[in-house]
Amino acid sequence: MSTDEARYPRTVLAACCVPWDESGEVAEELFRASIADQVAQDLRHLYVFGTAGEGYAVDERRFDQVVDVFADESRRHGVDPMVGLISPSLPVVIGRIERCVARGIRSFQLSLPSWGALNDAELATFFAQTCGRFPEAEFLHYNLARSGRMLTPDDYATLAAAHPNLVAVKHTRADYATVHGLFAKAPALRHFVTEATYSYASLVGPAGFLVSIASVRPRLAREYFDAGVARDADALLAICAELLEMSGELRRAVGPGPHMDGAFDKIFAKVRDPRFPLALLPPYQGASDAAFQAFRAALRERHPRWVEA
Repeated sequence: MSTDEARYPRTVLAACCVPWDESGEVAEELFRASIADQVAQDLRHLYVFGTAGEGYAVDERRFDQVVDVFADESRRHGVDPMVGLISPSLPVVIGRIERCVARGIRSFQLSLPSWGALNDAELATFFAQTCGRFPEAEFLHYNLARSGRMLTPDDYATLAAAHPNLVAVKHTRADYATVHGLFAKAPALRHFVTEATYSYASLVGPAGFLVSIASVRPRLAREYFDAGVARDADALLAICAELLEMSGELRRAVGPGPHMDGAFDKIFAKVRDPRFPLALLPPYQGASDAAFQAFRAALRERHPRWVEA
């Protein structure tokens, strides 16, 4: 693409995991410290309550408590907070937006209701009752398989035309044909992709970088992003190869079986701050301390530049 038409900045988008204490309450001091650390490392577009942030697992009390702390700490550092919305109930999503808007929050991350895949009419209603209902806010859509329906470039072209406050998308899966289609058919939206796809997508168009495993060393995550902006193919491929090898080390450390995203992301947070707890809200199981130790040891042995001294 020769021009950048997107409604949202081209940047690095990073999740904030929520540390829980032994009673299942937010460990506020650690949470604030983790937010401040990411900002200090030049990660300024932060969100809470994606899948890494356990937005699917919190009740309304914890939701409000975490949002209050996240918004307060973000603003203290001059960062606009983005809040994720995950629920099979549209009224719950609307209620959460209303409470956040009342707190002065205007950036949201939408996930489709996941109890059943939405048909086209239901999809239109969902976006009308979120983007359309709150024109003063801006929305990023989280396009993930757990929702039961992965939206296509044609879907996004239609939604972007209907909703000027739909500004971006997080893609957890995007093959080469989809990447080309996204930039061609929905250039008004900023398309964020993760490590494996970013090396290619940034050569095709102005992709944003959705940081995952690279968050263990934010300075190097920024280096990878900058290589994409510069379209430095050699640097992109070299860093991508490192990140893919690190992902293999992570899988070997955690072991087989289904795991929620937060089980991995909290390992990354613990690499940054050894005090960070690995526990997820029940019934979900976090990674073990042994898995964390094995992953950190693998980084130190085979990818030492990704571990701060």
